Amino acid sequence: MAPQSGHKQFLLWIVAACVATTGLGGILVWERKPAASRHALYVIGIPEKGAALFFGEKKCGICHSVNGQGGRVAPDLARVHAGRPGMPWLATTLWNHAPGMWRQMRGAKFPDLDQEEMAHILAFLYQAETSDPAGNPKAGARVFLSKGCSHCHAVRSVGGHSAPELTKVAAAGSAVQWMHAMWNHTQSMIDPITRELGGWPQFKGDEMNDLIAYVRGVPVSEAPPAGNQNVLRGSAERGWQVFQGKCIQCHAVGGNGGHIGPELGPDHDLPFSSSQFAAVLWNHAPAMLEQARAAGIAAPVLQDEELSDVLQFLVSLRYHEPSGSPFLGERVFAERGCARCHGLKAEGTREGPQLKAGNDAFTTVSLASALWRHGPSMRAHAERLGIAWPTLEPNDMGDLISFLNDTSRAQ
Repeated sequence: MAPQSGHKQFLLWIVAACVATTGLGGILVWERKPAASRHALYVIGIPEKGAALFFGEKKCGICHSVNGQGGRVAPDLARVHAGRPGMPWLATTLWNHAPGMWRQMRGAKFPDLDQEEMAHILAFLYQAETSDPAGNPKAGARVFLSKGCSHCHAVRSVGGHSAPELTKVAAAGSAVQWMHAMWNHTQSMIDPITRELGGWPQFKGDEMNDLIAYVRGVPVSEAPPAGNQNVLRGSAERGWQVFQGKCIQCHAVGGNGGHIGPELGPDHDLPFSSSQFAAVLWNHAPAMLEQARAAGIAAPVLQDEELSDVLQFLVSLRYHEPSGSPFLGERVFAERGCARCHGLKAEGTREGPQLKAGNDAFTTVSLASALWRHGPSMRAHAERLGIAWPTLEPNDMGDLISFLNDTSRAQ
C-alpha cells in the first residue's frame, strides 16, 4: 500500500479527534462511495447508556459482573484485559466466546440488541476496563519500603514525618485522586526525594496499584459496592478540551501539537488504568518538568477529574474502526472457514447467504450485532454440517470488513 500523504494523515487525525470528543459517544455517519453510492452507520457508542442497558433492560449483569458489580455466573468483563485497538478486540472476543455463552443460556430468554445498543454496551465495557483491579496491600507495604517512601512519609504512623502522613491525605481515597495529587505535588518533591534517596524511584507493573491499596488499607478481596460507578470515571470529551488547553503545547496527537514531549497518539503504547497512568507520570516527571522549564512552559496544574478525563481521551483514541486489506480479508475468510458456507467471494451458497455489503457497508459494530442476532442459528447450522465454529484474531476484523465491503471484487 502507498504511504498516506501528510494531508490525508491530518484528515485522519481530525476524524480521530472528532470521535474522541464525543467521549466514545454519539453517532457518526460515514459516507463511503466505491462502485455504487452508499453510506454506513458508524456507531461509536455512549458508555453511560451501555451501563444502563447492561445492568438494566438487557439484564447482562445477571450473569456477568463489571469490576465486581453484577453476577458471578460468567466472567467479570472488565477484567478481560482488552487488546488494542479496542473495538475489533471486543467484537472478536464476543465472536470467539459466543458458542459457549449460547450453550449456557440455552432455554433462557436471549436479550435482543440492535446496532446502536451493541455499540453502547461495547463502549461501556471498553471504558470499564480502565478501572484498576483491587491491589495487594501486603505487596504495597513492600513497595512503600523499597521505593523509599517511608523515608519521608508515614502510613498509619509507620514511617518518616518530614512529609505528610499519607493516610491523612485526601488523595489516598482512590487511584484517580491519588493520580491527581501525585502529579500536582511532584514538582515540590523531586529535589528533596533525589537528595534523600540519591535518585528518583521508578514504579513498574502493579507496584503503584499495590502501593495505593496499602495506603488505603484495603484488603485484596474488596469488591466495589453495589451501584459503584468508578467504572465510568472520566470523560473523553472533557479530556480532549483539557488536553488542548494544558497538554498539546508539549505533546502531539496524530502528529498535531507540540514536540517537546513524546507523541501520545493511538499508535503509541500508553497506560490504560489510573494507577498505570500515575506510574508513568511519576516515572517521567523529572524529565518532563525539566523539558518544560527549558522551553519556558509552566507545568500545568490539573484540577478535580481533569487528569482522569485526559486519560479517557487518550484511551478513546485506541477505540476505533480498524483498517485492513480486502486481499488479506479474502484469504482470512477462506482460512477461517467462512467460505465453506458463504462462498469464496462471500457471494452466498446453498448453505449460507451472501455477505457482500449492499446499501449499508459493514462495520465492527454491525458485524457484532449481526452475530448476536443470528449467531445461535449459525452455530446450530454449522454443527449439523459438521463445521467447527471459526476462531478469529483481532487483526482479522479490519481485513474481513474491507473484504466484505469491496463490492468491486464481488464476482
